[in-house]
Amino acid sequence: MAGGVSGRIADAVAGLGAAAGAVRALGPWTGALLVLVGAAALTLPARSRQGLGVLGGVALGAVAALAARGWIAAHLGLSPAPAALLGAAAGAAAGGAWPKAFPFAAGAVPGAVLGAGVPLSGRAILGAAAGAAIGGVVGLAAGRPAAIALASLAGGALVAVGGVALLGARPLAAELAARPFALAAIAVVLGVAGAAYQIARDAGARGRAEQPLEPPPRP
Repeated sequence: MAGGVSGRIADAVAGLGAAAGAVRALGPWTGALLVLVGAAALTLPARSRQGLGVLGGVALGAVAALAARGWIAAHLGLSPAPAALLGAAAGAAAGGAWPKAFPFAAGAVPGAVLGAGVPLSGRAILGAAAGAAIGGVVGLAAGRPAAIALASLAGGALVAVGGVALLGARPLAAELAARPFALAAIAVVLGVAGAAYQIARDAGARGRAEQPLEPPPRP
């Protein structure tokens, strides 16, 4: 079981490296677009439920596509970069249409990725379904902070991948693309920082909104 889960994590990390190489081949403009979207997911979603749904959906859809790149390549014939763009578009549409469902999706998608590494009755799809159900319930229970945290982690991944493309032909770009665990570490550091910033700001805004207004001073 542990080997299956660790294998899924390793596959997702390897997908990050494959996406970085593919995006790098598309040129710096594609990298700049990913960096902008990732930066928005790191700093903006907490301001509104709609923004959290759309930007979080973009980042979550792209990361989900990278994690499922093997299935997508086999069944749809798409390489990692187009698959990530397609996943991002689908995530944005879903997040904008049903922003209230994003906390469930924020738990369900990673739950499905991990659950696929623990087949039930010998079938990975059943493990993915069970993982999605459990993760979705956890996401709903954890609520808005968990959704913000996952959107930030996904945004960190987009910034890391896009940053490699922005570096272009520099040797550092090739080094990072060849070392997906280094890219994953950058994504996690950015995601944790973005999540901490947004959750603190969201809590502060809620505290100010709930603070009762002081009566005007008597003359």
